[in-house]
Amino acid sequence: MHRLLALLTGLAIAALPAPGALRADAHDTDSLYAVVHCMQAKAPTYVALERDIWLPMHAERVERGLLNSWSLYATEYGDRSDCSHYTVETYRGREQLNAAKQFDEIFAAVHRRKDFEASMAATWGARRHVSSWLWRLVDSTGIAPHRYAIVNLMRADDPVAYERMESRVFKAGHEVLLEGGHRAGWSIYALVSPGGTDIPYNYSTVDFVDHLNPVPMAEAMMAAHPDRDIEAMHDLLELREQVRSETWTLLVTTNDSR
Repeated sequence: MHRLLALLTGLAIAALPAPGALRADAHDTDSLYAVVHCMQAKAPTYVALERDIWLPMHAERVERGLLNSWSLYATEYGDRSDCSHYTVETYRGREQLNAAKQFDEIFAAVHRRKDFEASMAATWGARRHVSSWLWRLVDSTGIAPHRYAIVNLMRADDPVAYERMESRVFKAGHEVLLEGGHRAGWSIYALVSPGGTDIPYNYSTVDFVDHLNPVPMAEAMMAAHPDRDIEAMHDLLELREQVRSETWTLLVTTNDSR
């Protein structure tokens, strides 16, 4: 799905979960989870607050093993009326996901000369926290440093067949694009929460890129699967409906040293 941009929460599984959510609950405790927060900037100081106040705090959470990574994205191409930015937190396993946030303690450790309540008030004055999503990583290539995340929201009525198609067929094509410098990485996530019949998607794929040029996807798929028919592989896309696609610009991240 920043891109991928709120990137931050007590999330409950809805009474009518998306198909992917039931499978996510049954997964092992070492899964990678992504918590995405939709943020609407209310003041021009918003990005500076995330960078100067929150980035050091999240970096400290990473250092303490409370968080895997944190990133801030801006919506480059997409509807900005609700979500001008996204923050994305990733957690390695359920224990890390459910650990106490410890924001007051973390703040005191990294901002010794700043006032906690004043900084929190400045944050709430600069942004509106609109909504949040909890995703579980299904599969991924390696992910290199990148400028953009292209977030594609998908609806799959047969989660098993769809995940198999992405992992066994299309992942190899994305790896060819990665090796050729056309992509910085690719991931697929299953939606855990929210759920229900009014949520039109249950998966997302994210293309991480350094540029927005067209990519030779067909050529990459043929290189990855020289013995398979390209039309037959294209027909597999019928296993999912692409609901929406947005492009996010990465602004700051704890993964700069990645």
